[in-house]
Parts: sequence; C-alpha cells; structure tokens
Amino acid sequence: AVVRKIKEELNVEINFQDVPKGSLPSKKAKVTLAGSAADVEKAKTVINNILMYCHDELTHPGQVHEELDIEPWAYRYLIGPGGCEMKHIQNNWKVRVNIPRETSTNDKVLIVGERDQVERAKTYVEKLIWNAENNAKGRDKADGSTADPWGAEEEQEAWMTPYMYKR
Repeated sequence: AVVRKIKEELNVEINFQDVPKGSLPSKKAKVTLAGSAADVEKAKTVINNILMYCHDELTHPGQVHEELDIEPWAYRYLIGPGGCEMKHIQNNWKVRVNIPRETSTNDKVLIVGERDQVERAKTYVEKLIWNAENNAKGRDKADGSTADPWGAEEEQEAWMTPYMYKR
C-alpha cells in the first residue's frame, strides 16, 4: 500500500531487488526508481523518511514522530515482560513505538502517530524510564531499608563479653 501510494502520487516506478533467502538482515538491497528527475528525488526523500522515521506525510498524512534518546539498558523497561508494556503503550494511545536494532537507520526510540497521542505516549515513556532509573530494587537499593532488621546495636554489658566473637 505504501509503495503503491508513492507510485501513484509521484508518478514513479519502483523496483526492489530480490533478496536471496538466508541472507543477513544487515545486507542492503538495491531499489530502482524510474521517472522524471524531480519525481525521483521526491520519491527518494519519501523512502528515506520512511526508513528513518517510519512515516512520511505523503504516505501517512497527519502523522508525526518523536525521537527519544533512551539508553539500551532501559529498553527492557519499555518493552516489559512479554512485550506487555509495549502493547499497552501502542494500544492505549494508538501509536507505534519503534526500538532501534543494529540494522536500523535511526538509533533513537521513535513514537509515531497523531500529534496529541504521540505527546501523551512520550510523557508516559519518559515517566516509565525515570521510574526505572530512580527506583532501584534488590541489593542496590539505597533507601536505608537494607539496614539491620534487628535495630541498632546496644551497648555491650559485662555478661555479654564471653559470648562475643572478636574479629
């Protein structure tokens, strides 16, 4: 549908090189564009926008994107167990969330959809990542709850001396 829209709107012909089965995903494929020089340049721009931002105004009218600079260690909080957090974000705000892979042209997390929904999803994601950064759990918790559960040590009395272990 996207390729057909580009062909119809810009009056260009688009051909994709056949990719052999079992080839690496990082291997680039050749795309041939035919038409007037101005239309071919517009088509190149549209295709590059789709590769970089997962949308273009020509093929996805009314959609915008937001780029979030999220560290790779935090992707697991964005995805959630079994992808539930990602599904929640995408279904609740009717947006698409794209996490970069090693073969991606854009190295930032993208949220694509209608402007108001993208803003709301971005706010939610930023809050989610902030909570992941600032709410340490387990042994690394620094809120003082790792203190001795029996309380502070009392002063040593004389009768305790034979039972004390000296280091």
